[in-house]
Amino acid sequence: MHTHSKERSAQDAWSRTQSMQREGAAAAAKRALGTAAYRDAWADAGISDADSIANNWDAIPFLKKEDLIESVRQSPPYGDRLAVPQSDIAHVFVAPGPLYMPYTAGDLDRIAASFAAALLSCGLQASDTVDQTTMYNWVIAATALDKALLQIGCGVVPGGVGQTDRHLDAIRDLGINAIVAFPTFLEHLLEVASQQGQPLPLRKAAVMGELSHPDAKARMRRDHGIEAREFYGTADVGAVAWECAEGCGMHLRDDLLVEFIDPATGLLAEPVAGSPVEIVVTDLHRQAMPIIRLRTGDLIDGLETGPCACGNPAPRFSRIIGRSSEITKVKGMFVVPRLVQDVFAAQDIQRNFCLHVRRSENQQDILALAVAGPPLKNIQVIKAGVEAALRLKIEIEFVDDLPDHGPRLVDERVIGQKT
Repeated sequence: MHTHSKERSAQDAWSRTQSMQREGAAAAAKRALGTAAYRDAWADAGISDADSIANNWDAIPFLKKEDLIESVRQSPPYGDRLAVPQSDIAHVFVAPGPLYMPYTAGDLDRIAASFAAALLSCGLQASDTVDQTTMYNWVIAATALDKALLQIGCGVVPGGVGQTDRHLDAIRDLGINAIVAFPTFLEHLLEVASQQGQPLPLRKAAVMGELSHPDAKARMRRDHGIEAREFYGTADVGAVAWECAEGCGMHLRDDLLVEFIDPATGLLAEPVAGSPVEIVVTDLHRQAMPIIRLRTGDLIDGLETGPCACGNPAPRFSRIIGRSSEITKVKGMFVVPRLVQDVFAAQDIQRNFCLHVRRSENQQDILALAVAGPPLKNIQVIKAGVEAALRLKIEIEFVDDLPDHGPRLVDERVIGQKT
């Protein structure tokens, strides 16, 4: 088949997929309309009944993570977004905010299936023994990834986060050949192993959850013989896109509606190189808490629509290049400045602050809290409170002054990678 014919075939296949996605999204929105939170939010946009959804899709307001968090504050525990009877809930995960996220058994099965598709595309298979290194408690990531690995047939070692030496011992002792990890943690493991002069049997890696350096995977392949592929996902909908063996970008998932908007204007926009756009997702199937037009805050720079040699017709993007809002991710956890504000308020502290996310020379992410004014006497209590709220270790810096209306979060990793 000629190149032009292949391009036309891929475009036609994806066009048919998009039509099915639109139909599924409209059905999901009708379910969402049965919840008070969505019904109230959409009323002002003229979306008041199921019949008006399909023809007025673009009028449906976008949903932000901050909206989910605020709705839980106003109407705990689910922010008036629960769309099934309480008895149908199988799992409730807890994200910073706090944000309580209910799932039916079917919801979690579908989330896991999306991750299984991603991990298979990243090269994992039933014969692999996998160190699963994301957090198992409270948040959804590890539970869903564990379930996905079992669906594939992998042998799973539930390592979880941290404990570098224990991971290295287990990888060597058990002959673990594959790993699911945040890229910075994987690079840290490899660096320590190199310093010890004891190579690891790892040959495959599926990485996700952080802003990755474009050269990281090439370094792992060159220096450690590890074939690393990347996938992208969110706690709300599961895997969104994943790499194939061709290594030319992450293919969009076909049973999820993905839209793109200009992060500055909030208007729908085409992904064009040089003009970053924000990813917006709608889950077609989730029952317990419908997710309709969620702004992920994650930015991409262009979308490749030409055919891929792997045969997957879905468009693909190279990587996440940054975040659009005052929320970012560090070690897979959302960093929400509002949580620091809550800790300060509880301690009756009225100081300007700014969170800084940096990447060290050894590729570790560092979260620093800059506080305006002289050092505080109860600094250890404040530090412990902020760390408990964010579920991350922090460094605290005191600076002379910070602007009253300045940013409360600066992700210096993004600044350093936009060139």
